[in-house]
Amino acid sequence: MEKIAKHRIIGLDREMMSFTDWLADPRAQTSIFSISGIGGIGKTTLLLQMARTARQSSVRSLWLDGQGGLTTSGAFLASLEMSLATEYGGTRAPESALLPYIVNELQLQRTVLFIDNGEEIEKLEGWLFSRFLPELKSARVLIVCASRNGLPLKWQTNPEWKSQIQRFPLRLFTREEVYDYLDGSGLSAEWQRAIAEKTEGHPLSLALIVDMLLSESAEQRDVWREVPAVLSAEFLREAASPGVYRALTVLSLLPAADENMLNRLLDTPLEGADYYHMRALSFVRDTVDGITLHQVVARMLRDDFARRNPAQFEAVRHQAFVLLAERFHSVDQRMQMRLSAHILELYREFLPSAHAYANFSSSLKPGEQKPFRQEDMPYLQRFLQASIRGSDWQSELVDSADYPVLLEEIAAHFPEGIFIVRDEKGTPLAFCAGVWLHALSMPLLERYAPGCRGMLGEEASALHRLPPEAADTIFVLLSAVNSEQSLYRPEELGALLMQQWLVHMTGGLRGILAAGDPQLNSLLSILGFKAYGKATGYAGIELMTWELDFRQTSFDEWIQRIIRQTETAAGQPAYQREDEYPLAIDRSVMKQMLEWLFDPDKLEELPVVRRLGWDGMQVRDIIQGILADGRPMEPLTLLEKEILITSYLRKDRNKSQLAASFHMSRATFYRHMRLAEKHLAFVLSDLMRSGF
Repeated sequence: MEKIAKHRIIGLDREMMSFTDWLADPRAQTSIFSISGIGGIGKTTLLLQMARTARQSSVRSLWLDGQGGLTTSGAFLASLEMSLATEYGGTRAPESALLPYIVNELQLQRTVLFIDNGEEIEKLEGWLFSRFLPELKSARVLIVCASRNGLPLKWQTNPEWKSQIQRFPLRLFTREEVYDYLDGSGLSAEWQRAIAEKTEGHPLSLALIVDMLLSESAEQRDVWREVPAVLSAEFLREAASPGVYRALTVLSLLPAADENMLNRLLDTPLEGADYYHMRALSFVRDTVDGITLHQVVARMLRDDFARRNPAQFEAVRHQAFVLLAERFHSVDQRMQMRLSAHILELYREFLPSAHAYANFSSSLKPGEQKPFRQEDMPYLQRFLQASIRGSDWQSELVDSADYPVLLEEIAAHFPEGIFIVRDEKGTPLAFCAGVWLHALSMPLLERYAPGCRGMLGEEASALHRLPPEAADTIFVLLSAVNSEQSLYRPEELGALLMQQWLVHMTGGLRGILAAGDPQLNSLLSILGFKAYGKATGYAGIELMTWELDFRQTSFDEWIQRIIRQTETAAGQPAYQREDEYPLAIDRSVMKQMLEWLFDPDKLEELPVVRRLGWDGMQVRDIIQGILADGRPMEPLTLLEKEILITSYLRKDRNKSQLAASFHMSRATFYRHMRLAEKHLAFVLSDLMRSGF
């Protein structure tokens, strides 16, 4: 299902330039363009734009659609004859054979032959190479074939034609192109920002969302749920069996999987033939680690799975967390970092969507990870200066007057301590800079951040003797994002910087940083950092120092924290031992607590309450105290508190009325309420473990 946007065509400059170059070249020979990409990426849109350009250049264009059945030479030639007749009034004499007639027509004038939905063109390969294409050697014909996987390998290796083939795999929109697409849509700046942050630059997804928001029924529609449902149906059109459909939804929860791993999460084992069928799908890629889904398709399938069957989705996602945790120590460092990134992607729902330092709801993906280059320095210094002016994104360990020279020192002597998040073009968007702790770097650390001496304690002496090649700890001193551009919110970039830095650490490293901001401290705790000690900032303020240590087996602790937060009514996870985290509360238990909040006797029946030896009144008072507190308690937001209060404490309206009062659809309201129950369960579990 391809759809042409109502807005001007964007993001296809390279392809259109090659096309117009062929049209303008008086010596152009017969050539082949192969357009490829997943459903909705813009293949048909591109072909239509090329067809309009051809007409404006007075070049004949003929259109064939593979969905009409171009699987035989007869059908192919008949479709060409019909196109010539309907578009240009061409008629074939009764005594003239079809192939010579078509070849003669194509040799008469420059022609562009468009083949849309050309997935089955391989069935014509033998005839095309032996009979049809040789006749066009001396003609001036451009064949533009659009298909999900591109032209088969035989085309790309054919000795006579491979030099005449150009391949154009279509890509997703960049953030800049998304805003370009939305320009003139009539949508408010707030809606445009929400669309840019929640989509992944998929053209059809953007077109559907804009159409829905501009429709008369927009207020009653939850586009963030409807669009994944529509597109999932489109992507899964290629899945020929229910078994493949189920396996694809499971695969959406894994970074990569072979048949055995998929079967561990499937109720019914996958048939061997189905697995091979999956490998051939346009949005599935074969890798050394197994098959993997295109990132947009995976996101859409997860969203649709969560909408259709939230309980089952949560249970399978929980199983995926456990499975990935088991795999972590048996794979190499490259795969460990990939697993970490995927776990954070699945974990995103449990991270704060609105925070002073980070917004994890965005689907923003980083550009290619490249080490620091000297040409990056002007960007980084500009970010720091903006940070100083705004009193934001600063390190209280270092005097702000020393930021520029400290960054220059790190770049000159320890450039490996600079970590940069870049956009699609490689331009820096955010960075953090620190030093790897060893004998050569400790003097610099102590010169600019003297407060670290007391915090490192006895370890400082050992670090002064440690050779650089043995360093495994980075001390972060500076951090800033590009807050002056309009494409990304600072909180988006902050979240991306933290996520990418965290993934980097999971490769077997330790990270240390210090903060005096309570909000940042709460966020670091959610991300799995552990309080390391106290430090004194440059202005004499007391800072909390945080450590994230993945040098040994700490990944297990980190993943267990995630697993505890994602427990569901499906039962206790196999990964959890009875003596570990005995007070963890899952969402189903939290829901029971809320429903029985005013019945202390029933509350006392719950196993978790009995283990604590508390009475029902104590539990009720604690829960009411959490909800009555006018501050967010990460990951529980103020909005989620209000939803729980109106749903379980006031109980003066039905669900439809409640949804309307929060300006949400019923489906959206239920989703927010489930999240609120999960987040309250996490807050209450932490309070119980700390002996509240």
